[in-house]
Amino acid sequence: MQKNLQRRTDVRDRGGATEAEYLGFPTTRTFEIRGFKSSDLQTHEKKVCQMSALSADQLVVKSLFGDYCATEYPGEDPDDVFEKYGATQVLKPKELTTEELSAGIVDGDKDGGVDSFFVFLNGALLNPDDPVLKPGDPALRHIGSHPELEIFLVQSKNKKNWEESVWEKLLSSLANLLDTNAEDTELEDLYRPSVVERTGILRKAIKSLAAKFPKVTFRVVYVTQAPEANLTETVRKRGEQVASLVRSRLTTGALVTAEHVGVEALYKLAGTEYSKPGILTFRHLIREDDDSFLGVASLEEYLKFIRNESGSLREEIFDSNVRDYEGDNTVNAAIGSTLESSDGPEFWWLNNGVTVLGDDVDSPQSTLTISRPLIVNGLQTSHVLHKADRDGLLSPDRLNNGVVVRVIKSVDEDTRDRIIAGTNRQTRVPGPALYATQSLQRDIERFLLVHDWYYERRKNRYKNQGMPAKRRITIGLLGQALITLKLGQPDAARARPSTLLSRQEGYNSLFPENMDRNAYLTAIEVIKSVDQFLSTEEARSILDDYTNARFYVAAGYLILELQLKNTSDFRFEVNFRRLARPLKTTLLSKALTVLATTAESFQSTHPRSSRDSVFKSSDFRRLYFQELTKTLKSK
Repeated sequence: MQKNLQRRTDVRDRGGATEAEYLGFPTTRTFEIRGFKSSDLQTHEKKVCQMSALSADQLVVKSLFGDYCATEYPGEDPDDVFEKYGATQVLKPKELTTEELSAGIVDGDKDGGVDSFFVFLNGALLNPDDPVLKPGDPALRHIGSHPELEIFLVQSKNKKNWEESVWEKLLSSLANLLDTNAEDTELEDLYRPSVVERTGILRKAIKSLAAKFPKVTFRVVYVTQAPEANLTETVRKRGEQVASLVRSRLTTGALVTAEHVGVEALYKLAGTEYSKPGILTFRHLIREDDDSFLGVASLEEYLKFIRNESGSLREEIFDSNVRDYEGDNTVNAAIGSTLESSDGPEFWWLNNGVTVLGDDVDSPQSTLTISRPLIVNGLQTSHVLHKADRDGLLSPDRLNNGVVVRVIKSVDEDTRDRIIAGTNRQTRVPGPALYATQSLQRDIERFLLVHDWYYERRKNRYKNQGMPAKRRITIGLLGQALITLKLGQPDAARARPSTLLSRQEGYNSLFPENMDRNAYLTAIEVIKSVDQFLSTEEARSILDDYTNARFYVAAGYLILELQLKNTSDFRFEVNFRRLARPLKTTLLSKALTVLATTAESFQSTHPRSSRDSVFKSSDFRRLYFQELTKTLKSK
């Protein structure tokens, strides 16, 4: 060690770093070129020993997690960030947005040992107010028989050891949280509202989808940075007990697993690339020009293209598609009927085909290698093909039938938007996704980009470019901000944002062509400032209920700051100019305090209403606004 130090003397004289910087000592301390203190050497040697004790996998995972903290959530508590990191790795194929990920994380006081909870139906993330969760809702008619219901309960602990307590907490809580007969109001006596709401998605789904006989998969995953080799038999058995408990609360045939994801598994997950190129072999291929191709591929080859190694659909290649899978509608039923029969004309004679976008396309002869493939038209065809083959309903004779596939190479956003809009006019289209292609949305994206906000009209576009989570904005979040600040309806922003955005008149009320683009910037900055405030200890000491509070506090702040005596019309398209930034902490605190006292009062007079139903109530919203205006009049 001493010889190495002597060999690297006079570094500063040669124009390099100081010895302290070279060796990795804290840069806040000043070292002379010669003459290190023994304490400094001992500290460094201790660090070297600690580093050498880590395995190669641990070193890589530690580095990757450090990068994730620095780029995605700089300045946040690493333990909190690890919850997001663990869930992100486990759910990697799902490619959730920042908002979707945050909504599923429910960790906190009275969480019942549940860190995060996600429910997917046919690959799509369910939210607490999805219409398919209501028995008898017309939306259920679009869900075919035996839909895939996937549940992920992820426990992420930023520790280097395994703990029995992680499983033991779940053993004591899941019996209650998975009880379909439990009332939300009863559960809220034991658990925080966010836990009750998120697990409630599953309780409702089990009831509403019962007649569809869903295929249920429930994964309970314990993620930590501990080596798998250190996993004890006791911890493993506790996990098996949790799996057994969950299995007893679900329908017969449900696949339930309790998994331990340690540093080795994290290393593998981190190195797994789900957006790898797609390879599609054509029976007949026409190259129109350098950037476009048209051909017929066999159904067998097309199924290989849309599936991963495990035989499941590559969900990430459908992210840009603007149409939801509509289950057993008339068109899909007709496709399914054709596939079951070996008689009749070729499949491609009866089908409009598929359109695929790619960042790059390599085309040696009849095989295309497509970089970052995105199916922008053909979701229905793809799902019906996959489902028919999976369920044994695809006639073997049909595997050699063809499907028409168009492949277009383009990274230009305007071109992509025109292709998406132009190829999705035939059937019902959910509004928000198709609106993303409109010129107004592109204008908003460009305007916000000037102010260092990354507006993800297309799912995870800026996430894939490495932009920080705190600066990324989805159409859904901007819509919720406008529902709150422009329409003055935090209850609707909390409960029914997609319903309003999906209607043309609702969309037009939120995104009028003539509204100043600065109003959109202000709406985002207000919501993000509220989010930051609610994460502080001061806010948590007043009301620790981020999910329910965020839109109400934003609306309350606007009322207090602008001193609005008439809360029936916020006139945000004009009044946004009066909202100075940064927001005033005193007014944020006041808005939250009034919200806490109003919620307590309202729930005491409505004891049968759950916490979440209170915040989704227009009656509660009106009472909250009244209490705020009283404080203005008392001045």
